[in-house]
Amino acid sequence: MTLSNKKANYADHIDRISDLPCNVIDGILKHLNIQELVCTSLLSRKWRYVWNTVPQLVFCEDFFFRFKFKDLDDPSPDINRIINEVLLQHNGPIYRFTLDIPWFSNILITAEYFNKWLLFLSKRGIKDLAIFNYGIFSNKMPSHVFSCQELTHLWFAGFNVSVPPNFCGLKSLLVLDLQRNTYEFGALETLMSGCPLLKELSIELFGDIKSICLKKAKNLIDLRLMVNQESVSGLIKSLPNIQRLTLESCCDKTLYADIISPSHLISLKYLKLHFVSLDERGELFYIVSVLKSASNLVELVIESNNISGGQEPDQLEELERDSCCFSQLQTVNIRVGTTDFKHAMSLIQLILANSSSLKTLAFKVDFGHRKLDPAVLLSISRNLLLMERASQRARVEFTH
Repeated sequence: MTLSNKKANYADHIDRISDLPCNVIDGILKHLNIQELVCTSLLSRKWRYVWNTVPQLVFCEDFFFRFKFKDLDDPSPDINRIINEVLLQHNGPIYRFTLDIPWFSNILITAEYFNKWLLFLSKRGIKDLAIFNYGIFSNKMPSHVFSCQELTHLWFAGFNVSVPPNFCGLKSLLVLDLQRNTYEFGALETLMSGCPLLKELSIELFGDIKSICLKKAKNLIDLRLMVNQESVSGLIKSLPNIQRLTLESCCDKTLYADIISPSHLISLKYLKLHFVSLDERGELFYIVSVLKSASNLVELVIESNNISGGQEPDQLEELERDSCCFSQLQTVNIRVGTTDFKHAMSLIQLILANSSSLKTLAFKVDFGHRKLDPAVLLSISRNLLLMERASQRARVEFTH
């Protein structure tokens, strides 16, 4: 064998991966799914036990997808066994754990298994926990989630939420996301009162929740609320001084004016409204009421995807005569459909005339598949250009 061949053969056997800095290896491993992570044990003898010290474990859709092609009436026992084995073989702290059971699967993980895993994680310093139970809805919430006292981030979906009588709170929790859950009476209020550091709350309400009180979440500054029920009158009874609010309603008959009073929003700096119906006069005047109450509002986002043809809206002379001051408002984004763009124009006129600090107002009209009328587009552009502006720096961007 020649010297060059020996050098080439030696180069082929250099373990370049193992010689990488530890922080680089950790950065690579945290982007691998659970199957890929465990398979790194086959790379070499050095890598045999590397995977079981990685501080984050993610069981997401691709993990569950592999069971779809197996001839199993119920894959749940195999899934439970594999997750058990992974946890038991892990040798180190687990700061992040994600279990994302996909929609429309026939996977059922009982509260017994959830509690076993959560108790294990609570002893490994879990800080970031996400359990999305989108398989078979579980009527029983795993109570050992409250044993994870070091939690700072919690995502929880697909359970009937209840709080045990001996609940001592989650004292370190900063971010809470609750989706597709049902709630025992008073469970939400009790949970909020036990999270004194909570800053961000995202919650989906559906079914028949009468009202909720979030006043005890004194440090809450960011609320994202998705309402999926028709009965919403007086839904939010009280709030702390939140600074960011995102509202979304999935029911056509739901009005934001019924969900939360503008008097609760005096400290707002950011407001986003999804699926708002600007062709409803009440909704339009609700937005104006919020603008008047939230004197510190800096950014406003309104999205309405109503592109179906409808009745020609009335002129809103009340808005044209309204006099107010939105002194802190700097950024406005409004996206509407064909049926409510004229009401949106009235709102824009009010905002431009009363926002002395405004920098950018972006206005988009979604005409869908309808043929665009050049005369209508020209009329919108001309009207926007001629509107009085309180801020000489205000830039208006119109797209369609």
